[in-house]
Amino acid sequence: MLSKRSAAIAGSFGARAASYEEHAGLQRAVAERLDLLLPPLASARVLELGCGTGLFTRHLLARYPDGTFVVSDLAPSMVEQCRRNLANRSRGHVSFEVMDAARPTVDGPFDLIATSMTLHWLTDPSAALNTLRQLLAPDGVLIYATISGKSFPEWREVLIARGLPIGLLDIPELPGIVDEQRLVADPDTLGFLRRMKAIGGMTPREGYAPFSAGALRRAIRASDEKHGGRITWHIVYGRIAASQSSPSMSPA
Repeated sequence: MLSKRSAAIAGSFGARAASYEEHAGLQRAVAERLDLLLPPLASARVLELGCGTGLFTRHLLARYPDGTFVVSDLAPSMVEQCRRNLANRSRGHVSFEVMDAARPTVDGPFDLIATSMTLHWLTDPSAALNTLRQLLAPDGVLIYATISGKSFPEWREVLIARGLPIGLLDIPELPGIVDEQRLVADPDTLGFLRRMKAIGGMTPREGYAPFSAGALRRAIRASDEKHGGRITWHIVYGRIAASQSSPSMSPA
């Protein structure tokens, strides 16, 4: 059974499944960059966690035409949307599963495990990576892309200065980081918040107490005045091999 928080995350993203890709330009760009970490494999067995509507799944299917795939997400409607989006590509070598990335319900070994823009939603992403790593084949590889705890510094600064609670997630540094990038996807603070809402990414951290609409409007105005509306995403990309006894932690 899902925790209350996991159910809320699944419900929020699931409600946007049909329109998600209209607002997911940043997630699409991240998927394209994560593609660069895909290893050369023949007849690979692949597990994807947090498939969403299939933005990264498309890369996996194109890279490994002879592979077999388990494609999964926490939100049932995301899984169904992914299935529909890939109907002409998946044929019989792809199975679609509703699955919690922190508690995989499939058996390994997998030659490749991949997850894009999902780990930051997990309560303990480092523990999840360790669990997933144990599902790798001896020569297998796990790759991921996720936002880091250094994301959205401008918005955090404004909220702190105004004494407002911060609903942004607390994300620890993760093992295996090999690449990073900083992106600004929206012209102003309101655009940033609207994008987050449109993709279903507004589930706050546990214990968060919302503030008033008036306080939100004033914070948005302050953010635009101080930072020109610039809200920065910090994306980190990781690679962990099954053979690594203790994956390194690279500061990003």
